[in-house]
Amino acid sequence: MNRLFRWMMAVVLCWATVGCDWIYDDPSEQPSTSDNGFAFIDATSYTQWVYLDLTLQRQTTLYYEDTTEIPEEWHLALHRYDVKTHGGSGYETDYSSLEKLTEDYRAGRFVLPSDDQFVTDEADSIIIDMSTMMEGYLTKAPSKMNRVMGRWLSVDLSTMPPIYTESGRVYLLRMADASLAAIRFTGYSNPNNYNMKGYISFDYIYPFE
Repeated sequence: MNRLFRWMMAVVLCWATVGCDWIYDDPSEQPSTSDNGFAFIDATSYTQWVYLDLTLQRQTTLYYEDTTEIPEEWHLALHRYDVKTHGGSGYETDYSSLEKLTEDYRAGRFVLPSDDQFVTDEADSIIIDMSTMMEGYLTKAPSKMNRVMGRWLSVDLSTMPPIYTESGRVYLLRMADASLAAIRFTGYSNPNNYNMKGYISFDYIYPFE
């Protein structure tokens, strides 16, 4: 019984820190990319933000407290499944297809939301250490994030393993210069790495016009 208990505790701790995806999943196909998308962005670390430039399709990964090396040009950043913007704001559409949204917008069947319907980033906190979960708390650090953009994925931690639910919605990201991007998140794990969680994929149109 003691041996079983120790194994179960090790599984819980492993899941809390790195995902323990090797327990449940097998490796599969190699990742694919597209001209207007990011595939399998490595956002597995709880102590890093990944800053993304949609124009150049460039990503920069930095320690969460590092503010000196943040690139001058970036549009959104990912911390695990958290999202923040570069002075921008987000809106969740009812669409599940970038192509359909574009078609309806150009045909006048979709009208852009008003300024007050876009939601800006808010002061919040991010989890930076899950290893303390067994002690009854999570270690967090203050950070801004965009709650609307963060709706793309819901994680239910009340079960083991957790339940991940994608919204499947298209999100509009309005930049500080008022330009728009349409983004649809397509994945939160990497099938090329034992389906490890924390690898983010999404397709986008930028500028959306």
